[in-house]
Amino acid sequence: MASSARAPTRTAKPVPRAEGVTAVARSLAILDAFGTADAQLALTEIARRTALAKPTALRLARTLATAGYLVALEGGAWRLGPAAARLGARYQRAFDLRNVIEPALQQLAERTGHSASFFALEEGQRVRLLRVRGADGFVSPSRVGKPLPLERGAAGQVILAFSGAPGAALDAIRQRGHHLTVGEADAAAASVAAPVFAARGTVLGALSVAVPADAAAAGELARHAATLMEAARRLSDALAATRYEPLEGRARSQWHP
Repeated sequence: MASSARAPTRTAKPVPRAEGVTAVARSLAILDAFGTADAQLALTEIARRTALAKPTALRLARTLATAGYLVALEGGAWRLGPAAARLGARYQRAFDLRNVIEPALQQLAERTGHSASFFALEEGQRVRLLRVRGADGFVSPSRVGKPLPLERGAAGQVILAFSGAPGAALDAIRQRGHHLTVGEADAAAASVAAPVFAARGTVLGALSVAVPADAAAAGELARHAATLMEAARRLSDALAATRYEPLEGRARSQWHP
């Protein structure tokens, strides 16, 4: 069977029993079964990860293939198709990752020596859309594209605070303009984050810098707080400006988690 070496570690995600079209929900679950390390998956593995019967998984995979979202390979394996790449590129285009966000992250990583990430606010969660590795080589364990809660971690609480959520702790974050946590969202990582705003002042997400969660983490992150806030302010201004620029002649964002 052809499947990623990491496949056994991925938890199956049964199709939720919510209102809607079951076939659509099941099809989306098949697409979501592919992790960032999965170049291809065997049908058996797709069925396991989605908790679907193999005949059902096969029927839906064939339907997705006709629309270009999956491609059948020799030996019964499947990979994501070009339509999935186009969809991802359109999503990232909305944030202008390549032209604006990626250069901002590269500059921040260079100035701090640590990995820098951009988190977007999506339906009550935060999603890491892009990460640039710093000179220290450390990156937090959570992968790009994985939804994470807002209640834990520096980036999530910054988004909550500047979205107007009530509470004394969030009031303090609003007053500081940033937030720092050590080992909160993940025991191995510490991070400091600042808000990124859309054109009309609404919170778009957060910019963050991460280091290992050791005894020196809080002091090291605090040292870069001012640099981070300035980078977040410049990124907010740049994103607001790009909403009014013509798209012709600008490089297209690429889907590269």
